[in-house]
Amino acid sequence: MKKILLVLSLISCTSLASVIPNEPHIYVEGTSEFGVFPDQIKVSVSLRAVNLDAEVAKSEVDQKSLKLFEAVKKLNVEKGDITATPLQINPAFEYEDRKKIDKGTSVNRNVDIVLKDLKKYPQLNDILVNVGITSKISSTVEVSNENELKKKALMLALKDARVKAENLAELQNKKVKDVHSISEFKTRDDNSYSLRPEQRIYGQSYAVAEQRRRVPPPPPGIFEIGEMSVTATVYVVYTME
Repeated sequence: MKKILLVLSLISCTSLASVIPNEPHIYVEGTSEFGVFPDQIKVSVSLRAVNLDAEVAKSEVDQKSLKLFEAVKKLNVEKGDITATPLQINPAFEYEDRKKIDKGTSVNRNVDIVLKDLKKYPQLNDILVNVGITSKISSTVEVSNENELKKKALMLALKDARVKAENLAELQNKKVKDVHSISEFKTRDDNSYSLRPEQRIYGQSYAVAEQRRRVPPPPPGIFEIGEMSVTATVYVVYTME
């Protein structure tokens, strides 16, 4: 056990040596945050039927899928923005008084719909009700240019780190020379196994992503999407002259 700990210790020291120089340096944290409004919403629907006759259950799911696809077309949703998983067929059981009761066969299919016109969200919910879908429905607000926004957040965080480093160096009558290392992780954190990049998009409206509810949804006019926040954190080591 002691040998294993020694090896891990050596690896940790080697790793830190590569990001923390022996020469005079400044280690700073740069952060950024700005607001954006989502431009699309992803609605995930679970279609499910249970019947003693597997063919009947399958037919019910197929009919609901067809009705849903035909109805969604009226919202001018592009074909590539509607995706469906293959049918999942499994035995269905329930327990009554600790006894296992055979309910036949469960047939499931998940359908994802990306709605790029947020104003049509209430209409989409009306469609789900009319089609007769009362199973689990989850809605997630999204941004179509997520990678661009994260890149912008990183650039702003780097600028913030530079300003902090220059201010600290000026207090000591020094100047920032070069960037020695850049990381999205706290390089001086002892618990290296729990590191997670602090780069994300979140907001009040993001709570919808975790919310699962049965239809019907809120009436038209009540549903509102709030602003989301894009954040990034970087840790930069600058050498000084």
